[in-house]
Amino acid sequence: MSNDQKHHPLHQLRTDLTTRFPERKDVIDGALAAVLAGEHVLLLGPPGTAKSALVRAIAGAFGGTYFERLLTRFSTPEELFGAISLKALEQDRFARVTTGKLPEVEFAFIDEVFKANSAILNSMLTLVNERLFHNDGSPQTCPLISMFGASNELPEGKDLEALFDRFLVRFEVGYLLRPTSLKLVLTSPEPGVAPAMPLPELKGMQAEVAKVVVSDDTVEGLITIRDACKAEGIIASDRRWKKALKLVQATAFMAGEKKTCPEDLGILEHVLWRDPGKEKAKVARLVGKLADPVGAQAAEILDAARETAAKVTGLQSGDRKQYIAQAAQALEQFQAQQKKLMLLTKSAGRRAVGVITDATEEIGALHADLARTVSAGLGLRSAR
Repeated sequence: MSNDQKHHPLHQLRTDLTTRFPERKDVIDGALAAVLAGEHVLLLGPPGTAKSALVRAIAGAFGGTYFERLLTRFSTPEELFGAISLKALEQDRFARVTTGKLPEVEFAFIDEVFKANSAILNSMLTLVNERLFHNDGSPQTCPLISMFGASNELPEGKDLEALFDRFLVRFEVGYLLRPTSLKLVLTSPEPGVAPAMPLPELKGMQAEVAKVVVSDDTVEGLITIRDACKAEGIIASDRRWKKALKLVQATAFMAGEKKTCPEDLGILEHVLWRDPGKEKAKVARLVGKLADPVGAQAAEILDAARETAAKVTGLQSGDRKQYIAQAAQALEQFQAQQKKLMLLTKSAGRRAVGVITDATEEIGALHADLARTVSAGLGLRSAR
């Protein structure tokens, strides 16, 4: 990546967001790619994981109009699409006053999105897919760029499947793992990002994304991934595969490229699964193996480090000797994993270098966190 790319407002925004929202790099990168592609994002996870704060920060960064609503099973169309116009009723017309509501904004966040009932669902589907809202029998063009949905659970029932499919990018958002991340959140003010670029600049970037050339080897790689997923019983609609190419173009653009390569297919890891518990890890393995094997190895090393850290943390309140022994072993494992990542760099492509860098930084942070905790437990002064 050139120095110009590193200082591009989009990358400055990414840096700002990843600093303010620790342990959310994948979500931030995927969300920014979705915005550039004009697609929608689903965040699955428990309450209190800063889902709404992150969405507000992204929407605010582009200076676009924003709408937010928490749905319940009792929610009415008026909450999303506006109240019925009394003046229109006097003229025997049925029209809504959409000012400030979903049909007139660039960014939206719908919490508990799968609580949408039948009275809301059809209008929402048309709006998010076709950017149209039928008001008083006339189609109203909507400026929506990206809708972010959030839920604590997967949708139940066929009537919600169409809405679920409209969210091209999907993430599981869990609680923070590292003590230093939690400390940062506890001691920092509420996260918020000032506008990083005006909306016309975003529109210009979207036009540039559309010009990114999709290489033949990228298309062949996508077809190979599709076949591999199908063999594992993971099925996505043809529409989903088509739209995924826009995300691949956006990923290449964010890396400063004018042409895609198979590495850019790594974004499909967050596109193809339906049930995170049953399919997410399988999709990650298939996509990583075919799109970016070196990056996939780095991701596996990072996952192993996270599991080790979680295991040792679980022992902290138990037998002291056992905890110290396991912690010492974990510290050695972290060092060995960092060496493995360094060796992987020699054969890494463009995307893999970024994955390795992020993994190395996180494992280094896990090592430092554990070393401080152990030193404090032993009554020692941790190294600065």
